[in-house]
Amino acid sequence: MEQLKVAVVIFPGVELVDMNGPVDVFLHANRAYKTHFNNPRYKVFTVAETDAPVEAEGKAVVIKPTTTIKECTEADIVVIPGRIDFTAQANSIPADQAIIDWIAMMAGKGSTILSVCVGLYSLAATGLLDGRKATTHYLAIAYAQKTWPKTELVKNVRYVHDGQFVTTGGITSGIDGALYLVDHNDGPVVAQMVADIMVYNREAPLPPYTLLPPYPSMD
Repeated sequence: MEQLKVAVVIFPGVELVDMNGPVDVFLHANRAYKTHFNNPRYKVFTVAETDAPVEAEGKAVVIKPTTTIKECTEADIVVIPGRIDFTAQANSIPADQAIIDWIAMMAGKGSTILSVCVGLYSLAATGLLDGRKATTHYLAIAYAQKTWPKTELVKNVRYVHDGQFVTTGGITSGIDGALYLVDHNDGPVVAQMVADIMVYNREAPLPPYTLLPPYPSMD
């Protein structure tokens, strides 16, 4: 079985659940192959603009990236978590331009791109979602639609697949997007095994406020 490389891009302010949800999915998928193959199915690593430690969650967590965007020139799957900056007016902002350019380069090479929550901002900033359907956190949909009007934002879903892009809603729905890719690559049995290991209900209904949110939109 061919090994698939999963590059998880990280940057200051990265949302840890956005990052760790998909990481856990791909790593647990390796367990399904342990008794049949010598090598794991997914090789998961982090990619940052530089090799400097990355601060996250209000500096409560510091991450040492595996590699840099200069060194990483190929990946089968690229995961883009959201970026939270509580000092910024918008709270959520795209990654720096160097990261955005790297995402565009990887997409140009055929990588499957998985954005989680407001990781959509970094993907949409490439222009690659123009004319495509996508989703993001329900509080960010109005802002995303205003900022990238050529992208058709879909509400009330956990993920949207359009071409080589899989975009997901808020935070834990990154797990759904990653499970969807495991299902696509390895079949529904492996995907369900991973969901069971993670004690994750793929069929759970969306929380009611994500359908009719009483909160103001992010802007």
